[in-house]
Amino acid sequence: MEQQRFSRLGEAAPHVTFLAAMIFLSMYARLLMSPMLVFIQEDLSVGPAQATSLFLPLSIAYAVAMLAAGHLSERVLHRRIIAFSAVIAGVGLLMVAFSRTFPGLYAAFTLVGVGAGLYPPSGVASVTSLVDDSIRGRAVAIHEAGPTFAYVMAPLCVTLGTLVADWRWVAGVSGVVAVAAGFLFDRYAISGLFHGERLHLQNLRPILRKREFWAILVFFSLAASATLGIYSILPTFLVGVEGMEVDPVNTLLGVSRISGLGVLFLSGYLIDKIGVPRLMTGVFLITGVLTVVIGAFHGIPMLVGVFLQPVAIAAFFPAAVSAMADLGPPQARNLGVAVIIPVVNVISNGLFPWLMGILTENGTVRSGFIGLGVLMLISIVMVPLLSPRR
Repeated sequence: MEQQRFSRLGEAAPHVTFLAAMIFLSMYARLLMSPMLVFIQEDLSVGPAQATSLFLPLSIAYAVAMLAAGHLSERVLHRRIIAFSAVIAGVGLLMVAFSRTFPGLYAAFTLVGVGAGLYPPSGVASVTSLVDDSIRGRAVAIHEAGPTFAYVMAPLCVTLGTLVADWRWVAGVSGVVAVAAGFLFDRYAISGLFHGERLHLQNLRPILRKREFWAILVFFSLAASATLGIYSILPTFLVGVEGMEVDPVNTLLGVSRISGLGVLFLSGYLIDKIGVPRLMTGVFLITGVLTVVIGAFHGIPMLVGVFLQPVAIAAFFPAAVSAMADLGPPQARNLGVAVIIPVVNVISNGLFPWLMGILTENGTVRSGFIGLGVLMLISIVMVPLLSPRR
């Protein structure tokens, strides 16, 4: 069976939405760890630095899985890899639910990282090959609604789940859902019916020579730190430093991501109309200022920054995925993703939260927010390196 390709968004939408559901589960499995971190600290009686160190094995496993995904997709259809990723992440969540020791949680977080890391190369290759270039921006925006919705649901599920049971119950139920979704995707999906290319120097050399590759790598590292990295540390920051209660914090984290869903679709439209470089400039300018606000202010201004910052940065990811798709032909699109995302993930979901945990214990965590915001503003000078084609 050959991969179908759609020229009308209405025809492609159900299949793109199915992929969006799978990336939702991939991101949800990772994002669930942040709102649960406060409860893990209480259960195991550890400090912020040790608790946030759990993100290191998760991010390293995620990166290694992505680097290995090209070798796997050379032999296995992208569809099968996408299904397999959900099953592995689900099993990892079940391990989180039953782990009672820190080594057990390290192993569980590692498995969640492996499962989540297998998705992006196959997912991006599948969604961009499913549609014509004329509707790619909007199709990618639908796909990227999955991660944004995961940012909404992960903290809300922890809040609601801990009202009726406990955080382990939330992890267990989520794991069962992810495993079931993997089997359903393998049975019914029509996307991803093709193979990828393995990751080796001969295939990578043309991509590494492009100036766009290095610009995207920098932008993606900063943007992911401003989303996933800040998201990972915010519950610890708001509860431990600002003295807020856990349930209101998790509710705030979830609600603040809802508006990002609308921004995603606006972003998809703007990509097709004004191109990636102009959109990227506006997004980094607004997000950089709001990230500085989180670190520089207290009370209401700080909470306004917490609420608006994820709304602004949501517009970045459809633009970034579209830009990555321009790095190579369809059969090689998984390669750029397989290089960029592992590096980005180790920085944004491993090193950045761990550094912020150390700064929290030292009483200087606000400098981390301010520093990241300033770097985002400075990075705007690299926008001209991006291709103006999209």
